[in-house]
Amino acid sequence: MGNNYSDGMNSTYHSISSDEREIRRWSSFEYYPFKCGRRRIVYKGISFQSKRIDEIEEPTDGNFHDKGTKTKSKRVKTTDNIDNSYWSKQKCVVKTASKDDIMMNDKSNTDSQWFRKMFITGNDNISLFRKELNMDTEKKLGIAFAKSYLAEIDNMSSVWNPICYYCCRYKGRLSMDDIVLIEDRIEGPFRHFIFVDGTCEDDCPAILNAFLHFTYHQSEGKLVMCDFQGAEEKSNILHLTVPTVHSIERSFGPKDQGEEGIKEVLSNHKCNELCHKDWLKP
Repeated sequence: MGNNYSDGMNSTYHSISSDEREIRRWSSFEYYPFKCGRRRIVYKGISFQSKRIDEIEEPTDGNFHDKGTKTKSKRVKTTDNIDNSYWSKQKCVVKTASKDDIMMNDKSNTDSQWFRKMFITGNDNISLFRKELNMDTEKKLGIAFAKSYLAEIDNMSSVWNPICYYCCRYKGRLSMDDIVLIEDRIEGPFRHFIFVDGTCEDDCPAILNAFLHFTYHQSEGKLVMCDFQGAEEKSNILHLTVPTVHSIERSFGPKDQGEEGIKEVLSNHKCNELCHKDWLKP
């Protein structure tokens, strides 16, 4: 079936950005948001895997998306590049993208590809951290970062969206051609465990504070990961949004405060029983 929906469904095109495996995703989502703030409107949805970037046919007219072609009056859709597999679907949220979101996914500018770099850095550190603490054998609480993809709205229901909007009276709504983020849905009570300056909540899981320290140690003092937000899911996993990274080279986007950020985070860090004594300290 792919993205070839009737006018009764909300959906996106192939995502403009990809994950660390060069996989893109697209999503269908609900008619009304479950969260509506000053900056973002958030809808629940389901995302599906598209083919790899090198397998997707690029448009000949140079459009922003790559799923079809535009004319003055309408889009001509194609579904040649859709993975129709039932097994590729997963729960997601679809929310309005900020200017920073768009900039961090801009592959035409190598200086702004820090979002992808940050996600890969986070996953690499998690893998090494698991080995360091023998997390697989000792069954400790796990850590995972939610993936995020930038996409363009393909279709908005001309019937159900207006009905939901006027009945529920929420503050805003998405429109055709808006740019959105498709993110893995985080289940459970959402919390801010560790802040951007390294301070943490009193009941913050010890494993997150140790992971912060480990990222500094593993990078030999060149960076530290912090700003951990998310929820503890039933699968015994701390599912987190994309973190903030402070680095010596300040190469991880607008929140990266460089060496000063690293010093502030480490000054607020307090080692716990999971931090190894031989881990690097400032």
